[in-house]
Parts: sequence; structure tokens; C-alpha cells
Amino acid sequence: MAYTIVIAPKASNCKGANVADIVFIVDESGSIRTENFQLVRSFLHSIVSGLNVSLTRVRVGIVSYNTEATAHVYLNTFKDKAGVLQYINILPYNGGGTNTGAALDFTRENIFNEKKGSRKGIQKVAVVITDGKSQDPVTEAATRLRRAGVTIYAVGVKDATESELKDIANHPPEKHVFIVDSFANLKPLTQTLQKIMCKNIIDEAIKKPDIKKGLSNCFLIIVFMDVKLISFFSPVCERKDEADIFFLMDASGSIVDEDFSVMKKFIIEFIHAFNIGPKHIRMGLVKYSDDPVLEFDLAAYSDARKLERAVEYTEHIRGRTFTGKALSKMGDLFVSRRQNVPTYLIVITDGKSDESDPVRIPAEKLRAQGIKIYAIGVKDSNEAELVEIAGDPKRTFQVTNFDALKSIKEDVIRDICIPDGKDSLTLGKYELGRSDQVTDDVSAYCAIMCWVHLSELPKVLVLVLCNQSFETSLVDCLFPIISVINDD
Repeated sequence: MAYTIVIAPKASNCKGANVADIVFIVDESGSIRTENFQLVRSFLHSIVSGLNVSLTRVRVGIVSYNTEATAHVYLNTFKDKAGVLQYINILPYNGGGTNTGAALDFTRENIFNEKKGSRKGIQKVAVVITDGKSQDPVTEAATRLRRAGVTIYAVGVKDATESELKDIANHPPEKHVFIVDSFANLKPLTQTLQKIMCKNIIDEAIKKPDIKKGLSNCFLIIVFMDVKLISFFSPVCERKDEADIFFLMDASGSIVDEDFSVMKKFIIEFIHAFNIGPKHIRMGLVKYSDDPVLEFDLAAYSDARKLERAVEYTEHIRGRTFTGKALSKMGDLFVSRRQNVPTYLIVITDGKSDESDPVRIPAEKLRAQGIKIYAIGVKDSNEAELVEIAGDPKRTFQVTNFDALKSIKEDVIRDICIPDGKDSLTLGKYELGRSDQVTDDVSAYCAIMCWVHLSELPKVLVLVLCNQSFETSLVDCLFPIISVINDD
């Protein structure tokens, strides 16, 4: 048996986010004016300066737009950082209108394009910088870009519309939308945007299936003062052995077919997080609009692949939104649940239930039967109604679009996996915490120990040590492990 030990420092700036394709989409409309556009150039210069730019690491592209979009730097135009920075210094400013939607489509079609240097299997990031409301629609164009696998950040200056920025960017907005009241305040934003963007890139790298598989038997020890805390990093629900889970999905007419497909994909990804089987995790699915329709019950399918196919074949029925009626039906369907096994209902809806169809009483009846309810609202859902359904704000989730469902998936799964009333799971004499955030106002040292099954090699013990400040996510410590796995 081989042992590998790696000692690595804490990641700073963007050194941990080593591989990505990043495109800046820059508003050059007439409302900005020449002197302010120079501040935009300085902002871009500062952001790019902190990136590890090369053709094998971080590639950078630049698009400017007014009424029309113009490609200035493709993802394969420059081979190093110096070339990109020199071009930023002379980035043209022409004035004109503000067609942000067209610029998003242009970037998807012409920049995130393998012929223009975009790499397959590499994280794709777009940063939109604008000072006003778009003169063309942005929602559908942003959706197309996100569904092409691009993570979008939106930076708004002065008269930019917050609601529009949220429509453009990924969820959650607190990590993807940034607003400043003047161009002069772009400079202080540089470090914040860079830090969040780079951490998100690392987070997404860790979520990749090959990385998660390699890290499936890892645990993390954080040592500060005389206290030990262990955070478990693994496929999030290995420790939940038994549960009966029903999905109740809105299939009303306000949901377009593409969004209905995204909702089905969310459920399928949820299935893959659990150990599916008649003696382990069982799942059922009900869709609803005017009336609830049972797709399959808890005992219908005994393995994940069959469940996945059943979800894929679920058809969109349209109609109005009668969530209360659907909740009332669930009481009858849960009669097949197993005794002394945790029971869950996950409700996904994009709107408020019909005025003649209240949700509070049927939801209370389900919870009185010991059924824990999660309420997930999308787009025009009503926050108060979601709380009535779940009975607890902590089990409600609200996102601005269906693409954002994937951003809350692991939060829901993790909550299901940790027993009621506990903030941690026990591993021997140690505790496995809910959070991966060090909140104590001290420096900590963390050691990640990991049994990695590498192809054609014996198990390798990977140990990573790194200094960890209280305000930094533990993801800073994880990147060296990724490097070890990739290098081997």
C-alpha cells in the first residue's frame, strides 16, 4: 500500500482556480461616457491580473456591446496574461445603445465555441458589466447561456436594474450579482468579485463526478485551540440508509417544456445521490396541475436506473395550479410508507396555488403524520405559501429560475441526511458537521485525509495540510487534493 503526503499553502487570490474559460461581456453604451469606460478598463485589468492566464490554465475572452456585440479577444487569442492586459488598456469605446440580451446570445454562439478556443469539459464563466437596463429582453438569452454550461456573474453600475441583473446571473444572487453606485466604486469591488468567482470555480471543480468519486472516502480534520471538528466530504447521502421520499412536481401551464425538463433533471440528479433499493431509499413521484396524477409510487421501482427512466418519461400536463388539492392526495399515497422509516415530501412549484385551493390545512395534516416537507419555489412562487407548506422556513427554498434548482440540490440532500435535531453526525469519537465554514475568529489548521482509488493503482492516502483563516471556506484546502488526483 502506497502513501502520498502533500503539503500545500492556503490558496490566495485565484491560484486555486487553475482551469477555466472566462469571458467578460462589457457594456460600451453612450450612457457610460469615455472617462467612466477608462474605469471599466482598470477594473478588467485588476481582475485579469489575479488570474492564472495561459492556454492550458485560465483562458480569457472579451466582448463589448452597445446595439451590437463585438468580439475583441477570443479564448485562444492570447497565450499569456501580458497579451490580454495590453489589449485591455486599448479596449475600444464607441457608445450607442444597450442590447444586453443580444450580447449574451452573441457570446454563446461566437465565443464559447470550440473553434474559437472554448474547451470541452472546462468550466465556463461569463462576467457581464453594465450600467443600465437592457433595451432588449435578457431572460431567455441568459437562460440559453446558462444551459450551455456557463456560470454568469452580473455587475451593475449606477442605473442598472437589480431585477434584470438577477435574471441574467446564476443563483444565488448574493454570490453572482454585484451592484455599485458609481464607476469609481468598481475598484473596491475587484477583490470581492475575484474571491467569490474563484471560490465558485473551485467548488464546481470539486463537484465534478471524477473528483467526487476520488474523494468519496475523505474526511477533514480542522484543529483550532484544543477542539477538533471533522467535516465529512463525500457523496452527501452515503449515511442515510433508509427513507421513503415522494416528489410532488408542479406541471401547470405556466411552466414551459424546457423548464419542465430541467425540473425532471433535478429529480434524476437527486436520485443518484441515494442508495436506491426496496430495503434502502424508495422514491415516488406525483405531478399536478388542476388535479394530481400519480406517476409511480414508493414500491414501483427497485433501482436507480428504472427510477431515472420513469422520471424521463413523465409528461407535462399543463393547466392551473392546485397545490392544496395535490397535498391532500399525498396523504393517501403515503399509506405504503414503511414503519419507523423517515418519510419526506419534496414539493416543487413555480407559482401560488389557486385562490380557491389553500395549502395550509393539507400540509399540516401531512406533517402531523410525521412527514417532513420541503417546499421549493421557482420564479413566481409565493414565499409565505412555501412556509405554510413546509411548516419551517429552514425547509423552504426559493430560486429565480429553473436552472437554479441545481444550486440548492445538495442543501436539500444534506438536510435529509442529517438526523432530526442534530447539527452533526458521529464518526467514531468525532463529529461530522453540517457546515464547511470556519466561523471562529481564530486561525485553524486543517488536514484532509483521503483514501483514493486510482485506476490501475493501489489505494493512496493523500494528506493535505494548509493554514486556514477563520473567514475562508475549507474549499481552499481541497484544491491540492484535486491536483494530486489529476496529476496521477
